[in-house]
Amino acid sequence: MRKGRPTMKDVAALAGVTQPTVSYVINGTATISEEVKEKVNRAIKELNYEPNYTARALKTNRSEIIGILIPDISNEYYSRMVSLISTMLRKRGYTTMVSSTNYEKDTEMDSLRKMLTYNVDGMIVAYQLLNEECWKVLKDAGCNGVVLEGGSAAEGLSCMNTDNFYGAYEAVKFLQKQGRKYIAYVGQHTELEAIRDRFQGYQKAMEEEGMYDPKLVCDTEGPGDKWQEGIHLGKKLLRFGADGILVSSDIVAAGILKTFLNAGKKVPEEVAVIGYDDVPLAEVFVPALSTVAQPIQEMCQFAVERVLDKRSERKTEVLKPKLILRETT
Repeated sequence: MRKGRPTMKDVAALAGVTQPTVSYVINGTATISEEVKEKVNRAIKELNYEPNYTARALKTNRSEIIGILIPDISNEYYSRMVSLISTMLRKRGYTTMVSSTNYEKDTEMDSLRKMLTYNVDGMIVAYQLLNEECWKVLKDAGCNGVVLEGGSAAEGLSCMNTDNFYGAYEAVKFLQKQGRKYIAYVGQHTELEAIRDRFQGYQKAMEEEGMYDPKLVCDTEGPGDKWQEGIHLGKKLLRFGADGILVSSDIVAAGILKTFLNAGKKVPEEVAVIGYDDVPLAEVFVPALSTVAQPIQEMCQFAVERVLDKRSERKTEVLKPKLILRETT
């Protein structure tokens, strides 16, 4: 056997089979006896052989890789989404390549272009890309592009949005029915339509009751540690005298709750708090956080089905979120 990186030919020689047989075993593209599979797999392990997937992708025009772009891997909402999508794709024989952009326009373009150079079989974008040029690149990429929460920017691609206006509106209406009079809103400093729609749902519900006051509205400063942002904003909110708060992120809401509890503020007796997204932290936090739950399972299923089906119609679908009531209301 020649020196250097072992080849499929080396594996075949050691296993005593033909080179195509090794390929069939690796790719699962033919019926092979268990005895032969064992010989081939033993040879692969002994030689520490690694298939050249790049070469195979160039030859077959299929990489069996799906790219996923998310804005913030530290946000439980997106890390959970990646986990769900990766699990679903793995069951179908695909692996994933993930990039977190931190909402940076240059990183969005760089990540998208690099993934496409790996000849990915499809792209799943989990938010509204802020770099407008990325949308053209994605649409012209030659592989299926699927977007979650892409807003109007994703027109021409398969996209699933949730009705963020409705989610925020219903949350505020619930607080109003509880008799809350000074309901604050904590948004996020971002251009995303999804976050803008949440604010507009809050604003509409407050205006209908003559309760809207811009002084009750504040935003995070931008991308970063949302937990710490929440702690910081909690100190500011203590001065507002609010008896209800809708927060556009569960992580930020948890930070606000920590500040309130440390200050001796009674939740929900003195102030009710509702978050958004229903990340795992919301249920285990003490007190458990009421939240507007995104239909994340359905969203991920949609993304996987569409990214693998090149015949599917490219259109936008909209789902409604659900208000989950726990201990903070």
